[in-house]
Amino acid sequence: MKLITLGTSHGDPTPSRFNSSTLLIIGDACYLIDAGGAANVLLIRRGIPMASIRQVFVTHMHEDHIGGLPGVIKSLVRYPVPGQHTRIWLPEEAGIPAVRGFMAATHRDRWTPDLLDFGVVTEGSFFEDELLRVTAFRTRHMENEGLNFPSFGFLLEAEGKRIVYTGDLKYDFCDFPYHLFDRPAVCVSECTHFPFADAVPKLAKLPILRLICNHVPNALQDEAGEEKFRQLTAGLPFPALLAHDGDEFSI
Repeated sequence: MKLITLGTSHGDPTPSRFNSSTLLIIGDACYLIDAGGAANVLLIRRGIPMASIRQVFVTHMHEDHIGGLPGVIKSLVRYPVPGQHTRIWLPEEAGIPAVRGFMAATHRDRWTPDLLDFGVVTEGSFFEDELLRVTAFRTRHMENEGLNFPSFGFLLEAEGKRIVYTGDLKYDFCDFPYHLFDRPAVCVSECTHFPFADAVPKLAKLPILRLICNHVPNALQDEAGEEKFRQLTAGLPFPALLAHDGDEFSI
């Protein structure tokens, strides 16, 4: 099982990082988490067959997490292969007609449900196939802007392993999913929307197998920032890595 951090920037792309998108690969099957701008390009450059993308899981409806979704859909439906099917899971039902409307406006809306369809993320276990089980937990990220729309993180379980993917969190870190660390797990955490230095001692108490930080703020994107990250995480009892675009992790 592999995890590829395709895009790792915060809400804006930067000269060295694209917006959020992460790919989980299990055997020949691929699962995309978020589809920020350039997701389609990054998949193509990586040589990922579009037909291998079984599911797309979107944490919340901010542009930096869905801005690349039209391009992903275009590639999924333009060159289909026999037996191909992808479901796109959105966190808001209202997002489905919005996405379909955009595809219609670009004249790329002609597909049948057997090729591509949509689902709505709900709290709890909402997806399972023969390879992967996904459980969603609510975050309070939208409250950072005084909004009350849903946002989620995901627990991904496959091959007897667990990955906690936090999604974007509230500014005070109060919605970090501590309850999911009743057992060891890899943690893929954003590190932009709260004071990361304050979170480190809280993370140190958890049975984290490996911490992979994405959604990286400007302050940690240059050489000095990466050194600061290494200093902040040096005392953790588990490996801590600052993800870059295109990094590949064996889970």
